[in-house]
Amino acid sequence: MIPTLFGLVAAMIFSIVTYMIYGLEGVMLRDWIDQVFLGLIFTGMAIGVANAIWRCLPCQLSKLAHSEKLSDIWCNSCGH
Repeated sequence: MIPTLFGLVAAMIFSIVTYMIYGLEGVMLRDWIDQVFLGLIFTGMAIGVANAIWRCLPCQLSKLAHSEKLSDIWCNSCGH
């Protein structure tokens, strides 16, 4: 959640700064501005998804290994 929010805030700040520098017409004519704007949002979302997967991956692996001790350690942070 936090990386996605950070990506959205960074995209908003980038949008405001580019509008102040290039103006409305300049922003509309440059394709790279849209690409960077969307890239900031998608990067934040990708980091959030990777963080969620990485947090639950050890829990799933410990369940596959049938290790109750490891499951107790890793699955508390995951929520399973």
